[in-house]
Amino acid sequence: MGALLVVGSLAPLPLAATTSHVTVIAVSAPYQGSPAPASPAVVGVAGGPGGHGYYVLRSDGTVGAYGAAAYGSIAAGSLPVGVTATGIALDPSTGGYWVVCSNGVVRAFHAPFRGEPHIPSGGWGQYPAAVAIASATNGSGYYVLRANGVVDAFGAPHHGSLVGRLHYGTTAPVTATGIALDPSTGGYWIATSTGGVFGFDAPLYGSPLTLAHGHYDGVATAGIAATSAGYLVARANGQVDAFSARVITVNDNASKLAFGATVSGVASAIATGGYYLALDLAPRQGYYNPLRALTSLVPQEIDQGVDYCGSGPIYALGNGVVTNLYDPSWPSGVFIAYRLSDGPAAGHVVYVAENVTPTVSIGERVNPATVVGILHDAKTCLETGWARDGGRAGYAAGFAQFNGKNSTAYGLNFSALLELLGSRPGLVQPYGPPGTLPVGWPTWVA
Repeated sequence: MGALLVVGSLAPLPLAATTSHVTVIAVSAPYQGSPAPASPAVVGVAGGPGGHGYYVLRSDGTVGAYGAAAYGSIAAGSLPVGVTATGIALDPSTGGYWVVCSNGVVRAFHAPFRGEPHIPSGGWGQYPAAVAIASATNGSGYYVLRANGVVDAFGAPHHGSLVGRLHYGTTAPVTATGIALDPSTGGYWIATSTGGVFGFDAPLYGSPLTLAHGHYDGVATAGIAATSAGYLVARANGQVDAFSARVITVNDNASKLAFGATVSGVASAIATGGYYLALDLAPRQGYYNPLRALTSLVPQEIDQGVDYCGSGPIYALGNGVVTNLYDPSWPSGVFIAYRLSDGPAAGHVVYVAENVTPTVSIGERVNPATVVGILHDAKTCLETGWARDGGRAGYAAGFAQFNGKNSTAYGLNFSALLELLGSRPGLVQPYGPPGTLPVGWPTWVA
């Protein structure tokens, strides 16, 4: 490739974007505001028409306009349970935008609707969900990217996809995370969770994976955006790698991220040569997303708790004390439990079970910065939820409600909390009634 590596060459942030109260970071671009760090979580950002301003997307489909005209949002409360908005793209022809949801639904705002993929319910697990949307360079339509690398083209020519080229499943999943259009060729690039970049009728200039000599460094890729000369790849920790034919630039924004924040999207600011980073930051009364550092997170069913596949560190939800580590009745024999000491669920016990290696000890005090275990790639994946507050260790609170296939009231409650904190919700199961929660049990709404 013959490229030169340059570190930290972009201009510093404006002061307004360096505080812990923002969900958009502007680098070499004008900061014009952002949603408060609260749920629903911020999941994406798109540059405004003519390089003016930007749009910020939240998981419930709300679109905030900053320095650009507002054209609307998905109606409040209209998304089905378990479905979230996942991507936003500007229509260069009208100045409007498209929003895509995990179930494949596309909503058009001051932009023509061209179609949408059909993804059956439960689209994060058995049916790969839609994770991103990108507009065609000529404004004729858009592309919808699914977690398994499939690309659906609507009103635009299809250039190929990663179908069959990613390991998307219950063991060692690698997911597609972003798609960007090459303004020169009309083709596109697809980024994957482990740092790969693939070009379809678009030239490849490198990737985080090639920078690491083919070895994944453990920091998930959050998105990709086209520039005038190549593309940017954003990492969950704030690092942004800029690739072009002339130079590779590495820009580290990790120190600018507030505690608990992860990058959820990136958009180029073509007019200035900078970019915008969307931040997933939705704390709730001392609780933070415990799954924020996992790679290739693939939600699975809600049963006694919530199942996920992926790999990486799992943090404590909030302040608490570890009460248990192992139980032979669970797959792999792991049942980490800690009793929360603060917040709305103080006194209740959280469990993290199955294919996890504990990194804490019984009696240890934990907080949202504590890694309680490491999730490894394996068929059993992870289950997390509410444990019984008293009695025998190793029992989930929803044990008596579980018929082997249904979603329990405790599992649904914990999934709602995870979604509130910025994680993807689990998949609701239709096989029987969930049961009820005890009087006074905390509930979770935005």
